[in-house]
Amino acid sequence: MNLPEKISTSIKMNVAKRKLDSRKIKSTHGNPLEQWGVAKIKKEIAKDKELKKLFGDKDLNREDIKAYKLLKLKELVDYVSKNSPYYKELYAEHGLDSSQINSYEDLAKIPLTEQDKLAAHPYHFLCVSRKDIAREFTSSGTTNMLKRVAYTQGELLEIVDSVISGLKMAGMDSNEDTLQIMYPTITATWDPGLVLSKACDLGGFRSVINNSIDAQSQLDTIKEKGTTLIIGTSSFIYNFTIEANKIENVRDLGIKKIICSSEPLTDTMRMVIESVWGCKAVRQWGMTELGLANAIECEGQDGLHVNNPDFLIEVIDPKTSEILPPGEEGELVVTTLRRKCMPLIRYRTRDISAIYDEKCNCGAHLDQRIMNVKRMDDYSSKN
Repeated sequence: MNLPEKISTSIKMNVAKRKLDSRKIKSTHGNPLEQWGVAKIKKEIAKDKELKKLFGDKDLNREDIKAYKLLKLKELVDYVSKNSPYYKELYAEHGLDSSQINSYEDLAKIPLTEQDKLAAHPYHFLCVSRKDIAREFTSSGTTNMLKRVAYTQGELLEIVDSVISGLKMAGMDSNEDTLQIMYPTITATWDPGLVLSKACDLGGFRSVINNSIDAQSQLDTIKEKGTTLIIGTSSFIYNFTIEANKIENVRDLGIKKIICSSEPLTDTMRMVIESVWGCKAVRQWGMTELGLANAIECEGQDGLHVNNPDFLIEVIDPKTSEILPPGEEGELVVTTLRRKCMPLIRYRTRDISAIYDEKCNCGAHLDQRIMNVKRMDDYSSKN
């Protein structure tokens, strides 16, 4: 990189850093992801006359946030009805408009978005000009359906912002921390390692990517870089743990936390990982279609905290599409509340979970939480 390119990159990094609310959050002041979510919502209220009239400058409670999400949903229905060819046609066919959505019970009036529709005609979901797209990602997820999803530059920065707050919640709290990123088995048009390393750069943390499947190579990197946290796919970390334990006592390496992502982490897998490393292993869940990083466990390991301002989460019966109450297991359905490029409304994830509505033992009480996510195949075989 020549000098002008270095200067340009440095300026862009500094501009991006100033836009990140996550950098202002202190891990010692409560749950960082919840703090980030409340800060985002308050910022939006401050900029919107109608929202400010409704909520003012008061501290937000759970009911306020539920009301905010319902208003954002109504706004989103109007937005896609005007800008998205897919939703414009779908909602016209069902005679749906935002005036019909006045409570959470009314969510059932909104047609579900099926994955095969997104896979077959991705650009029908697009709400902005193609020139406004910064990146497109393609992923098959667990359904083997290739789905292309587009993001603007601003939305990519929002993803990075949420990742930083999630990492803070997982235990990264100083520039002395180093995140070791292990995704040797991921094959997609997006690289989770690059997303995470960029988040660390902007968040003021150190990171190192090692995509080797060799346990000794990963252990050598931990020692050389002073790794304090590890993130990777659940199955890889589990297998790496077993192999590393045969080589040496890894408890002596000083790992503070292990984040298991991209795949379900069973209780048995977690028990093995934690007993070998002597630290907690937390679950993370996300989908490319929804923005890559969508929910993560806190230190209390009492459900995964959802990115509060970004998503409205429902759980439905996968056979009848009936909306299920909190605590009851079913299919996760997600609405991307603040995305403008390619929003998804009531998107069927084909993943199984349940909503936790009570206060978390970490003290967070404003965000939605979901239980450990399972694959639809695992659920269907038991039901």
